[in-house]
Amino acid sequence: MLVHCAGISPVAAVADADPETWQRTLAVNVASAAELTRLTLPALRRSQGHVIFVNAAPRTTGVPRWSAFAASKAALRELADSLREEEGAFGVRVTTVYPGATATDLLGEVRTAFGRPHDPELCIRPQTLAAMIVWVLSAPADAYTSELSVLPSPR
Repeated sequence: MLVHCAGISPVAAVADADPETWQRTLAVNVASAAELTRLTLPALRRSQGHVIFVNAAPRTTGVPRWSAFAASKAALRELADSLREEEGAFGVRVTTVYPGATATDLLGEVRTAFGRPHDPELCIRPQTLAAMIVWVLSAPADAYTSELSVLPSPR
């Protein structure tokens, strides 16, 4: 299995995001996942493995001041969808996980940058998200989840 769970999340309007912001965001959030996947495809094919892309909250599109992040996550979704079509014949499974607010330091930084409060108690615990990923990876041989939205429980 290969789980892509790294990412950066700069907060900047298009007018303020310099080329370095875009290049670094796309490199970390998309290109590194594509390259690591490419390098591991021989082993994934041999083992009929599973690739998990941890993306962003469901419906993260067109968010003002979060354009580089939102664009990178749209690209990551398309990478996963393309890989799923390309590698299905080799028995490789591909799943995109869309977690809602997860209690991480990164989310705290993003919410601070947006001037919003951050209460980790209202978020998904990282251990819970990891358990959901393990659940996806343990699917029976005859079926699997291609996309999974994970949301915090209502409180």
